[in-house]
Amino acid sequence: MAEVGMGRLATMAGLMAIGLARGALAQAGPLDLLVGTDPDRFIARMTDLIAGFGGPNGLTADGIADYIALERAGARATAMRRMLSMDLDGDGALDRVELAVNQRAAKASARGRMERQFVAADSDRDGRVSQVEMLADGQRAALRALGEDEADALRALMSLDRDGDAAVTRDEVATAVLPVDQAT
Repeated sequence: MAEVGMGRLATMAGLMAIGLARGALAQAGPLDLLVGTDPDRFIARMTDLIAGFGGPNGLTADGIADYIALERAGARATAMRRMLSMDLDGDGALDRVELAVNQRAAKASARGRMERQFVAADSDRDGRVSQVEMLADGQRAALRALGEDEADALRALMSLDRDGDAAVTRDEVATAVLPVDQAT
């Protein structure tokens, strides 16, 4: 699973869920706008989500929760790994001296990014990113990767469960998105 691809998948799923929720309120048009000009591509992405996080009967609320947790965990780990990889003395914290050594060894284009990450993580502005600040920075990265609004929208995908079996299938998504003559 590619991190970028799954992130885009989550965004598309979230947008679709928002559009479907609006559609359920008898507002015509938002779903078409959100699906865009290529509903088949959207269906393919939803099929990937269902196949990756669903079971034999489709995507359940637990599968959506797993997807949300995995996306956030990956983003959190990436953010923390970046900081920990610069921790030269292995104390679990990063200070300005360690940052400077890492910046000298980095490509010019990476130096600014490192500075921004350090400043953002150093919430008490003491020139040191503690373990607690690293974890908090990781949590912020997790929510940037998949925010609560998007998570709620993903959970709303369960509204597509037309047969009441607590799982959403590719056919249920296709029926909701495509004209009747193209849904199967």
